Amino acid sequence: MKFVAKKREAAGTNASKKLRQEDLVPGVVYASDLEPINISMERADVELIERELGINSVFELEVEGGETRTVFLRDISRAALKPIIYNVNLQAIKKGEKLEMDIPVYIENEDKLANPDGVAALNFFEVTVEIDPATAPEYIVADVEGLDIGENITVGDLTFEGIENAEIVTDPEEVIVSIAVPTEEAEVDEEVVEAEPEVINEKEAKIVEEDD
Repeated sequence: MKFVAKKREAAGTNASKKLRQEDLVPGVVYASDLEPINISMERADVELIERELGINSVFELEVEGGETRTVFLRDISRAALKPIIYNVNLQAIKKGEKLEMDIPVYIENEDKLANPDGVAALNFFEVTVEIDPATAPEYIVADVEGLDIGENITVGDLTFEGIENAEIVTDPEEVIVSIAVPTEEAEVDEEVVEAEPEVINEKEAKIVEEDD
């Protein structure tokens, strides 16, 4: 996919707020061979990238008045209380260039544990890999089939299928998945009536915008 961005001169809270009111998203393009470029993109385009491609996705970006660069999506910032996209950060890359990326980890075959009472729990959700973003996988699978309670999977145990010329930055000894007994929920006395908490000095929540 290819998208278009415009350069923006003004920065700061007021300038970013004005862009959002115009249905634009402020952002920054970073690169190893040039200074960061402040940009703005159509909100619909950013939403499409997030929905169809996702974080760490690679695509072509044409910056108005400049060349088209291959970039990958580092992150999208959203407002805490409203579905508003605040900012988008992109990283320009060269062919074959390797960068550190956080790749999500997903558990597979939890229904095939050796003990059906066991529960597979992720201790952290991503591993850091130094890799060419164009070849990076969308996620890495932690296969727990056949594991028993008390056993675990370390980062070094993960299978990085389809990843070429990649270096794992996260400590390979780190335990990323643990198989444990499910925690029992505390029994609730049916005779106890939960009191509604008192709200003191309740005020309407406000969004505090930060500088880019």
